[in-house]
Amino acid sequence: FCIAVEGAEFWVPEVDMGVPYRGTPAQILAMRMGPWAAKEATILCRHYKAEELLAMRVVNRVVKAGELMPAAHEMAAALAAKPQRAVADIRRAMGRDDIVLVDTGAVKMWMARLYPTYAANTCLISNGLATMGFSLPGAIAARLAHPERKVLAVMGDGGFLMNSQELETAVREKVPFVVLVWEDGAYGLIKWKMGLELGRDSHCDFTNPEFVAYAKSMGVKGDRVNAAAELLPALRRALAQETPALVVCPIDYNENIKLTNKLGALTDRL
Repeated sequence: FCIAVEGAEFWVPEVDMGVPYRGTPAQILAMRMGPWAAKEATILCRHYKAEELLAMRVVNRVVKAGELMPAAHEMAAALAAKPQRAVADIRRAMGRDDIVLVDTGAVKMWMARLYPTYAANTCLISNGLATMGFSLPGAIAARLAHPERKVLAVMGDGGFLMNSQELETAVREKVPFVVLVWEDGAYGLIKWKMGLELGRDSHCDFTNPEFVAYAKSMGVKGDRVNAAAELLPALRRALAQETPALVVCPIDYNENIKLTNKLGALTDRL
């Protein structure tokens, strides 16, 4: 069979099933990897064109029910950074007196728990009202108050989309700072909590725009991280600029449930 360009709908003859299947490259890949792997499929198709996936032998064979494709899973895991890795790289990129503003969502749960600080008011979090989207305009204010410091707004993609238009304000007012978007295509914290309380989630996933092109339309230089190892260099490049900048990094939130289980085990021992 053959696959058209990424994003287009196409037909794939499924000989084993006896019926043709129609969908996007991500849908085809998810079907072949198994229904449990939809997020890995989305990550792969975000970074590779369909024909590239074919060349890498990721989707060019029929996978029987229940058969995993370890190579595809490993590729997706390598592309998406674990939250712990992202927090550590942020700390390495920032100076001891530089300012990080952490948005509300799953990103806050990880940053608040793991990000070490060495001076007062260098990690700002909306912990009471838990306001989504506050960190981007907050970063503008922080840089105006402390022009001698580097400023980073760390946001989930949901929170970023709630206030992303303020990038235009930063460009217009010539306020340099960096926005780091942890991308997972969902309201991650709500999804996390629904999974814990209900055993499932509903209406938490959404489709993002192409963030780099979106930032460029407002005069902001954007950078997409294509593998976890690229995050730290991308942050350092962005922070070295004297203009507003955006860095987008896919995040592997499969670690969320591991954190919940660990905290639960600690609580049980108290």
